[in-house]
Amino acid sequence: MATKNDVLEEEMNVTGLPEVIMDESDLIKGLLEASGYAECEDIMKKIEIKRAEKLLFHFTVHPLSEKEMMKLRKDSTDRYKNPGGKHLPKIEGDVRMDEFRSRKIYAATIDKDKAILWDNPQVKAALNKKLEATGKTIIEPWEIIDHVLMAGEKFKVSEIIDTISGYDDEELELEDYAKN
Repeated sequence: MATKNDVLEEEMNVTGLPEVIMDESDLIKGLLEASGYAECEDIMKKIEIKRAEKLLFHFTVHPLSEKEMMKLRKDSTDRYKNPGGKHLPKIEGDVRMDEFRSRKIYAATIDKDKAILWDNPQVKAALNKKLEATGKTIIEPWEIIDHVLMAGEKFKVSEIIDTISGYDDEELELEDYAKN
């Protein structure tokens, strides 16, 4: 004979999902732990830049929040006057993807590595000296990334950042499963 508890447990598990019973303190602990994803070393990825089998340099990236990603995208997007007049918001143009990827890599690089690589005044000065003949100069630290990483490298690093930030197929499958 089924007890009242057995019936209640059966009703709670009608979806077929594994039954997980957590008390409030466990939930709070889990939420707080989840909020520290940007500092979680288990999620961070070490990136090695190699060419012709030679390791040139390495750095570590951490996940980015959606808010950070949206700001980086906005900062990398052209804006134009609205033809309807000044009282209307500006119109968004194309995203400068090369800039967006560089900004993303810069934002995701851990502070220790950022200081050594992208924020290093010696690197900036040396690259500016090299660029002198072209009339170009590096002003922002993320611009160093444009000059040291090839397009494919930037793409791959950007993909890694997306993956560790939760933008991958497994996450999409989880979302689809939750909707059903």
